[in-house]
Amino acid sequence: MAWLQKVKRAYIRHGLQNYKIPAALWQEIESEMPLLARYTPHQKIQLRILASRILRKKRISAVKGFQVTDHMRIIIATQTAIMLFGLMDAEQDLSFDWVGNWHEIIVYPYAYRAHHNQVQPILGGLLGVETPTDVIEAGKTFYQGPVIINWNSDAPHPLRPQANQVLLHELAHKMDMLNGDINGYPPLHHNMNSKDWYEAFETAYNLLNRQISKRRKPAINPYAATNPAEFFAVCTEYFFEAPEHLNKVFPAVYRQLSLFYNQDFLRAV
Repeated sequence: MAWLQKVKRAYIRHGLQNYKIPAALWQEIESEMPLLARYTPHQKIQLRILASRILRKKRISAVKGFQVTDHMRIIIATQTAIMLFGLMDAEQDLSFDWVGNWHEIIVYPYAYRAHHNQVQPILGGLLGVETPTDVIEAGKTFYQGPVIINWNSDAPHPLRPQANQVLLHELAHKMDMLNGDINGYPPLHHNMNSKDWYEAFETAYNLLNRQISKRRKPAINPYAATNPAEFFAVCTEYFFEAPEHLNKVFPAVYRQLSLFYNQDFLRAV
């Protein structure tokens, strides 16, 4: 109903009175973020509104000893907005369901050392010995908790065939968690077919693992071969940064992600 749309738009605009990203600062962000270059002027207006709403809705904070500037916060919010752009109307959707399972992004200056306890099986797997290990992490996501990234990896950079989008990777994990297990199968839209999704991702995942096992050059970042969840997250990085490459090596995966994120960077605008 037209009147309801007007009410929603008015409500959102009223809420942004003190939060909307200033025009001069947004122009700086546009010039710094190659990911924005694919969008039309009108779409960039919508992205500015959506990024402003994310800044109001979510916390973006730094670890002790590091400072996150307003400029950095806007870049991080804009990266999030790019991912959400096809999933919600910036001026009408009141809910943030796709990012409803996290409230904060914590930023480290660089990749950080994380402590894990790994269980080593003994006696044929009947018992296990817990061994503390240190792992260097670029980012991390938890079922119940914040999204963690490092600014050195996440800062805007020239687009390249070997994609590297730390925040988008971690947010893909969060979307994957929305329907329970983290398994590379996020909640699909009604216009999508689960069989098509499974076939596209399983075929590409198996192909990548064969390339690695035969010591051939992997089509994408070999970290994607870790498990189906990481494959989905890494492919998300490629979808937004290097869609031409993803479509070349795994065209069926590109098509499924285009349906899922409701964006198509290879179609002329």
